[in-house]
Amino acid sequence: MKPKRRRDYPPVTWSEKKKLFRATLPANERRAKRRDVYGKTEDEVLDKIDLIEAEEEHGVSGATTLSALSVRWFKLKSPGLAPKTIEAYNNALASHILPRLGAMPVSDIRPIHVDELLASLDGKSSSLRSKVLNTLNQIMEMAIENDLITKSPCHRKKAGGIKTKAKEPLTPAQQDALVMAVKGARAELLVLLCLYAGLRREEALGLLWSDVHLDGTPYIDVRHTVTFHINKPTFSDKLKTDAARRSIPIPLVLSVTLAEAKKKAASVFVIASSKGEPVSKASYRRAWEIITGYEHKKKGPDGKTVAYAVPGLVDFHVHPHLLRHTYITELCASGMDIKQIQYLAGHSTVQMTLNVYTHVTQNKPEQLAPAIISAFPAGNIAGQDKKTGEIT
Repeated sequence: MKPKRRRDYPPVTWSEKKKLFRATLPANERRAKRRDVYGKTEDEVLDKIDLIEAEEEHGVSGATTLSALSVRWFKLKSPGLAPKTIEAYNNALASHILPRLGAMPVSDIRPIHVDELLASLDGKSSSLRSKVLNTLNQIMEMAIENDLITKSPCHRKKAGGIKTKAKEPLTPAQQDALVMAVKGARAELLVLLCLYAGLRREEALGLLWSDVHLDGTPYIDVRHTVTFHINKPTFSDKLKTDAARRSIPIPLVLSVTLAEAKKKAASVFVIASSKGEPVSKASYRRAWEIITGYEHKKKGPDGKTVAYAVPGLVDFHVHPHLLRHTYITELCASGMDIKQIQYLAGHSTVQMTLNVYTHVTQNKPEQLAPAIISAFPAGNIAGQDKKTGEIT
């Protein structure tokens, strides 16, 4: 059933010269001069009039590039979002979507272009691919709402990608090796804040000296973040969630290091640039690459670029979130109450903590052994403790 037409359409007449139906839109405050609209049928003419008026009303059209529309989408979308979410949208747009599709008119983007975008992410994690596809789809839904297109090219597309493997926390030996290796390095405070306070990267980078309390029981208040828009750091008092606002007692090794750093501090930021400002993304990466190692490129005598690996301070993979993961894992292994762990981790729900970290405290061999012994009594060994499974 066709939708009911408005009564204020201009009259549609037949153009014998063009052999098409025609209507003329008069000049108005948005239209400098009158405009003729043609179509094979009267309905086609009226549909085109609807589209033209929608485009004029919103200041966009099907010819608007994806880059231009994404700017308007982001401006409307970002207020109220957590800094980390804004950073994720920025990364999806700047690093993946706009380099490939940004110059294209929205109305020209087809499903095959989305397929090619996803193909360019081959080998990437399902998480990244989902963020990219979700971001593009939201922009396309905005285009549909404003009558720029009739159907999203992202329709029925699956992100795919490599499922993220379960993270293995650092062993005690690796923790000790890392702490020793970064002593005096640029990333030392970042490493210790993530490992011994469980801070997220953005929380550690946004920490102010006024948030650090070293008298009495040492603790830090998590109140601020620093996220990156492309390379520029953005300081904010908006945290990932309300639960992220917390006060965390800290162990001696961290409090001593902070006390020493505070004596030399010339900035309000615990982790600061040489100018006393929040560190840039490039500066953060350079500091971290010293730990993990990196590929260095330079021109040889023959003018050709030669790449060679520069070893890091440690020989195992590590990143800030893995340090936070290790922190929470150690809390679980200590037998601490799960609600306390939830608070210290800054998780919104206890279920979030349980989903990720229950394996640390449950299903250990000594916990499962009594049930196994009970299930297979004939297989028990003489001298095996029925409560612990230990063989004496």
